[in-house]
Amino acid sequence: MKFNLLVIAACIFLGVAQAASSAYTVKEGDTLYRIAKVKNINMTALEAVNPKLNLSKALQIGQVIQLPIITRSAAETQSAVIRSASIRVSWSLPVQGVITTPYFGTPEHAGIDIAAPLGTPIRVSRPGTVTESRFDPRTGWGWTIVIDYGEGALARYSHNQMNLVRIGDTVQPGQVIARLGSTGNSTGPHVDYRITINGAPVNPLALQ
Repeated sequence: MKFNLLVIAACIFLGVAQAASSAYTVKEGDTLYRIAKVKNINMTALEAVNPKLNLSKALQIGQVIQLPIITRSAAETQSAVIRSASIRVSWSLPVQGVITTPYFGTPEHAGIDIAAPLGTPIRVSRPGTVTESRFDPRTGWGWTIVIDYGEGALARYSHNQMNLVRIGDTVQPGQVIARLGSTGNSTGPHVDYRITINGAPVNPLALQ
């Protein structure tokens, strides 16, 4: 029921965001993620007002994109989303690095790739229970950890250099669960970070 409320509230929020937007000219060094952070805009709302934007391509200097204008009612709706499902609160990326592959929402890549130096600590931002901690050769994910964060939310961390937790372990915010690696089907050191809620993939950047 909580997830249904989240979906409904998010749709209302996006509808408000789509109704009002302003033009923004891309500058050197801009990425969608960086713009969203600087402007304090939810990534989902940013993507919603730019439906024709190809997320797999880098932004070009001088390119014009739309920024959602967050009205008071939209901000209140966003707060309602947070209140209606605690899984919406206190998510953070497992490592600080470069997002080399964005979220496509397809079975082939229903998460994001974050590149960082080999051995970088991978941390969790929420309490949960480890449900998988193994080497997964069948899918090409290499050393993989899956954590159940409750309320239907699961997070998968793959291509690790080494796993530091076992099945059944309870993890706490800030805890290091693995070291970033390049195991399995990987072209370089990174973590493949995926979140599902009630079995449906979710863009991790939309939960920031």
